[in-house]
Amino acid sequence: MWFDPFWSYLEQAVFPIPSMLEGDKPLFNLYNAINPQFDLPQATAIRRANLFSFLDSLPERPPVLLLGEAPGWHGCRFSGVSFTSEAQFSSDSLPFQGHISSHTGAPHAEASATIFWQALKSHHPHFFVWSSVPFHPHQPGKPLSNRTPTRQELQAFLPVLSEVIRLLSPKRVLAVGRQAQQALKWLDIPALAVRHPAHGGAHEFKAGIIEAGARSAV
Repeated sequence: MWFDPFWSYLEQAVFPIPSMLEGDKPLFNLYNAINPQFDLPQATAIRRANLFSFLDSLPERPPVLLLGEAPGWHGCRFSGVSFTSEAQFSSDSLPFQGHISSHTGAPHAEASATIFWQALKSHHPHFFVWSSVPFHPHQPGKPLSNRTPTRQELQAFLPVLSEVIRLLSPKRVLAVGRQAQQALKWLDIPALAVRHPAHGGAHEFKAGIIEAGARSAV
């Protein structure tokens, strides 16, 4: 499969990174850690399998990479796929299969994920999604919360982002949000920027995707 080198890199260099939960800037590695209060015992395997399922739905190397900031707790924290929520797996609204990794009642739903796939579903399988910081940043003592990745966190994961982009070799990169735009700037990677769909940005995000589509393969 075209993504074998990329998947091998994730298995060897990204999935094994330990969560950093001490201090005032905790980061949770959703691919190798669970919180028994919220996660099924096999949650890490489920999240990896969901990401693999998304990759497997792409018959060839996609020409476009959409880069976000970091997993949010309503979405990627439990789904394992950027800009994707558990609720979408349950509703069969995605062009690939996935399973729920939480055990706290109804599947988690994320407004940004819904907006994202409304705008991008028709462009599948021509894009891949990833995050500048691939782990979930949350508030101390509040695992079900979000916080903006710090400058130091973005810089710490630049080697991972650089290798991901090298392995995927996209023709075009779209930065979704300012943090993603900054990370790409540090790597000297040209990218179009679109508004993040959260916090009232749905209209601008969709307009940005349409505009990018006029300029690239999205």
